[in-house]
Amino acid sequence: MLKRRALIKGLSTMPLIGGAFTTSLIGRSLIQPSPDEMVNRDYFKELGVRTFINAAGTYTALTGCLMPEEVTNAIKYASLQYVNLVELQDRVGERIAEMVKCEGAMVTAGAASAITLGTAGVLS
Repeated sequence: MLKRRALIKGLSTMPLIGGAFTTSLIGRSLIQPSPDEMVNRDYFKELGVRTFINAAGTYTALTGCLMPEEVTNAIKYASLQYVNLVELQDRVGERIAEMVKCEGAMVTAGAASAITLGTAGVLS
């Protein structure tokens, strides 16, 4: 009879076996596309999602707004670095507060989280 300990020990090696098996049989290009392949992919077409010209304005349901190149460059840069998020949040808040000349600032995920965090700040 198979013991629980032996089963768990055997299952712990599955990701390693699966990774080696998948890489050798399927190939790198299907698992992780090269940057050139990613640029030429039309993700929305692959998913069957229709794109459109937004004449309505900035609405979350319409994916908000298009990001300027500076924003996408910053996202790409940040995606390749590791940082302590608490330290980053503090420094960004300090920088924004300095720019708008106020005591403090904080980046939030949206209006609802800003209200929640503001309320927590007042109560603490």
